[in-house]
Amino acid sequence: MAKKKKFKRKKIFLLLFILFVIIISIYIINLVNSNNYKLKKIGYNEEEIIEIVKDKDLTDYLLKHEYDELYLKIVNTKDYKFKNIDKYINYYKNNSNAPLNDIVYIINNDINKEYSENLISILKHKYFIKDRLDRYLNYLNKKTDIDDVIRDVNSNLDYEFYTNTKKTDLSKDYLLIVNKYYYLDEDYQNSNLVTMESNYTKVSGAKLEKKTYEAFKKLSDDARSQGYYILNNSAYRSYDTQNNLYNNYKAQNGLIWADSYSARPGHSEHQTGLALDVASASTTLTTFENTKEFIWMKENSYKYGFILRYPKGKEYITGYNYEAWHYRYVGEEVAKFIYENDLTFEEYYAYYVEKNS
Repeated sequence: MAKKKKFKRKKIFLLLFILFVIIISIYIINLVNSNNYKLKKIGYNEEEIIEIVKDKDLTDYLLKHEYDELYLKIVNTKDYKFKNIDKYINYYKNNSNAPLNDIVYIINNDINKEYSENLISILKHKYFIKDRLDRYLNYLNKKTDIDDVIRDVNSNLDYEFYTNTKKTDLSKDYLLIVNKYYYLDEDYQNSNLVTMESNYTKVSGAKLEKKTYEAFKKLSDDARSQGYYILNNSAYRSYDTQNNLYNNYKAQNGLIWADSYSARPGHSEHQTGLALDVASASTTLTTFENTKEFIWMKENSYKYGFILRYPKGKEYITGYNYEAWHYRYVGEEVAKFIYENDLTFEEYYAYYVEKNS
């Protein structure tokens, strides 16, 4: 009986031992086949592995590659995206001097350019427009200040005036642009022109676009109630009228002078019906700056949707000499923004109108 019990105990012990061996074997097999173990064999430490295995895609990716601390540096970079990991690495191999946060920024924005501090400064500039990147980089040959580069290229100043011209986008309505790079067709005429009443203009039969005229009437009425007399001196002009005016200027004073003071036909804002030249009751255009009315217009016109179109100090952007009398209707919200940010319409149009198209 005792022998049977002893044999039974040995049998149970043997079975338990075999079970233990099986469990340990399964554990070892699972451990050897676990991602944690494999990552550790590659060279990652415990802390790194804890973070890596949180991301299955990253885990699978790293298991296929030898250990490289660059992977983890990239993963820990702000705005890192797993889908771009190979692009980050390839870019780094060719631009090892570039900070990783800049590399991530460049790749995330789908830029394929050799790294430089100028490149990243351009990309991160407030008024950067992606499809003009090559033009910004080329323009660095002329100017080194990034603010100047961005502003000039956005205003098309990397081209000579009246080159690379294109028809203006009429769908922009009150924000359409007409200048030395954007033109109107010869037969263009705003369909909403209205004739100005005599108490708002010094020129009989003058016309403006309807909404522009209503805004100007309110401006003129409010100014008059405060003792300022602001009247139209020149509003809508047809293509033919502008053509005659420009050619007369050119004949009398030469091409350079004409291009500084007058638009070529098709390139005049007056043809839009959204612009006008103003004067006081007793002054001409050239003496308007010396009046109290000019001060009032400069400080208040934006409240009615008008901007001083060719401001002092911005001649190289607008392409025209400073004109204290030339105002353009763009709507109250836009006029306020341009006024408060000291922008030309060229700058505003490039970034806030054309870029968003």
